[in-house]
Amino acid sequence: MDAFSFPMNAGTFFLMVFYALVFGAPVYACNSFANISKIIPFLGTPVDFNKTMKDGKRIFGDHKTWRGIIFGIIFGTITGVVVWYMAHVKRDIFLFYPWYVGIFMSIGDHFSDLLGSFIKRRINVKPGGALPLYDQGSWMVTGLLFALPFIWGETNLWFYVVTLLIITPILHFFSGFLALALKLKDVWY
Repeated sequence: MDAFSFPMNAGTFFLMVFYALVFGAPVYACNSFANISKIIPFLGTPVDFNKTMKDGKRIFGDHKTWRGIIFGIIFGTITGVVVWYMAHVKRDIFLFYPWYVGIFMSIGDHFSDLLGSFIKRRINVKPGGALPLYDQGSWMVTGLLFALPFIWGETNLWFYVVTLLIITPILHFFSGFLALALKLKDVWY
């Protein structure tokens, strides 16, 4: 389906928004399962192995664990395979969505998360503290950037990217409150 067929009716527009959400689903899964993985009692070792920089500050902090990275990438990858299967084998929705794109989206998600944690430690934001705007969607940006070489030929790529960049902060806001209510996070952001 071409997003830029005119005239575009409301039904087509909302279908394209839904496709955009499906397109970005591996990043959402990676980000969510990294938080949900806290219920798993092993692999909670910090990514930085409690190491500090010369200034005495931790590299990433206690909230960035191998458990979160491993389970985030596993579930982001599984989600990418499911999207690929549903989109290509069953419906042929996306033109360029290889089965392995979820791996790269997930790695991009974690790259952003670790970079944000590194920056927070340098500017004295406490672990778990907020870095406004960055925390609400940078992970979607880097997830898409890491996958870009593999999805470049997608017909509606720019519609999907713009839609995800607009919707992700809104979804992050609401899902943060839900995760807080379910005691999966200590803060809403």
